[in-house]
Amino acid sequence: MAAAQKIDDPFDTLLLLQMKYRKPVVTLEELLPDYLPHLSPPQANKRANKCDLPFPVFKPDGKYSPWCAHLNDVALWLKSKQEEARADWRAMHS
Repeated sequence: MAAAQKIDDPFDTLLLLQMKYRKPVVTLEELLPDYLPHLSPPQANKRANKCDLPFPVFKPDGKYSPWCAHLNDVALWLKSKQEEARADWRAMHS
């Protein structure tokens, strides 16, 4: 994943995520039901330990803290998946 990038659309994914969660950093467990529903919290934690999630996560205050993600990273991941799907759709319809 590239370094943090500014997303220019005024009603972009990042803004909508910030409106939904009302904070810039959320726990991985908060994201699971909406964006990774196929993962249980223990599965997600195992993948986080292996850096095997589609966006970076971190523990803000040591090894006993919950895994957290910055919404900018989640928004960039969702945007990349949207662009990938759009490219596939265009390839099928051209």
